[in-house]
Amino acid sequence: MSRYRIITFDGGGIRGALSANLIKRLNNAFPGLVQSTAFFAGTSTGSFMALGLAYGLKPEDLVHLYSEERAKFIFKNKRVEVFRPKYENDRLRGTLSTVFPDDLRLEDLQRHVLVPSFRVTGKGEHKWQPIFYHNFPDSPFLKEKVIDVALCSSAAPVYFPSYQNHIDGGVIANNPSTAAIAHTIDTKFANQMMGNICLLSLGTGFSSLQITADTTAWGAFDWALSTSPPFPLLNVLFDGGSEADVYYSKQILKDQYFRLNPRLNKPITLDEYKKIPYLISLAQSYNLRPTLTWLHQNWL
Repeated sequence: MSRYRIITFDGGGIRGALSANLIKRLNNAFPGLVQSTAFFAGTSTGSFMALGLAYGLKPEDLVHLYSEERAKFIFKNKRVEVFRPKYENDRLRGTLSTVFPDDLRLEDLQRHVLVPSFRVTGKGEHKWQPIFYHNFPDSPFLKEKVIDVALCSSAAPVYFPSYQNHIDGGVIANNPSTAAIAHTIDTKFANQMMGNICLLSLGTGFSSLQITADTTAWGAFDWALSTSPPFPLLNVLFDGGSEADVYYSKQILKDQYFRLNPRLNKPITLDEYKKIPYLISLAQSYNLRPTLTWLHQNWL
């Protein structure tokens, strides 16, 4: 049976450092993992990794992209006002341009890729809508620049300004696994049989996040701007959607699906770049034996 191999990457801001270091370890322990993958999907920070690997970057390049120094460059100039985004995206664009040529387009990538985003004004329609950027044959997005696609997918509300009328893909698919499965079985795209699919899903770490306050009387301000946890509605959308997608994907693919998502010792927000050394340490010490066992049984 011919395997159609997929790797997906969740959103999670600087927690992408965890995913980048995990995929590096896995690729070293299971040679050919990345090279044998036909299709990468990633949302928000995960789009940087999916686009990078589809372009031909090595996992080591992704680790360098998520260094504390680079993250500090992006996130050090924080606004404290609530009526504008916390950060501009010029520093993020500058960082992405160190790994992606400015004129690189989706059609130039070596492997298939999928990147969710959400357009707040529908393209050609008078409504907002999800956008799934991809480079399958006859895609309407083939001429889109890779850096633009990455910025569209990572424009997290509150944190960054919208980009070309797009906001973070995490509002619809922070974990892009089910979206990747849908594009894989679609006859217009990969046109694969369900039994051929093998999918490795990498998260950005999870913690026991919850709202301890009584939310009965919460209004718009509380849901949007409460500090415990920060921006609760946004976190509910991102984390809740990711966990729901794990259930959907597992039910669809059964043993052909594996989720790798280490537990964090405490919540880490999208911009806490000082936690990158901890994320790297966690990735380096995390037990990968179950993942490698699954790869040997299902990936080959």
